Amino acid sequence: MLNEEKIKVMIRKEKVKLLLSRVKEIYTIGDDLGHPNILEKAKWKEESIGAELGHTVFSKSTGDVKGADALDENGKAWEYKTQELNTFKDVLRFFESVVDGTNTFAGSMTYNNGYSRENVNSYKDIGHIHGVFFRGDMLAITEVSTDYVTSDNGLMKRVIKEENGKKYKSTNGNGVGVHYENGGVRNGEGKVVFIDDIRK
Repeated sequence: MLNEEKIKVMIRKEKVKLLLSRVKEIYTIGDDLGHPNILEKAKWKEESIGAELGHTVFSKSTGDVKGADALDENGKAWEYKTQELNTFKDVLRFFESVVDGTNTFAGSMTYNNGYSRENVNSYKDIGHIHGVFFRGDMLAITEVSTDYVTSDNGLMKRVIKEENGKKYKSTNGNGVGVHYENGGVRNGEGKVVFIDDIRK
């Protein structure tokens, strides 16, 4: 029994060594792309989205333009929000919604700075992206309508509730739902611009 435990510990140590060597590789690639910490705040996911869309992703986590993560070729600023699916069951449901149209899936975009009317209004000047990922695969990119993000059904919903007396424990966490259904995105919320159906 003792020998079995020692073998398990040795195998685990080897796996950790392999993991650390791969993390070093990731940091080196991040440096080559201009990111001092590619693993910070899902910067690698932002770089994946930017590469697909032809955007230039900011190297700083706070961005060179307030409230944005990248610029397109015309100089328009874009805010990226990413979501990691936890299980393959989630992946199946997502594709059943966005591709097959046989299910529904509620995506989530969190704006920690969206706690005031002034801040929400500042998001009207930029574009918004929802990226969906699973274990290193980028499954979809959705261009979410700016009008929807900043509407009374989007970020303004919580602001209005606060103005009417509702109390929240934190200013962080104002969210916008992206509703995938009927083989796309709910009418008025945006459009899917990239899809990689890994079920195939």
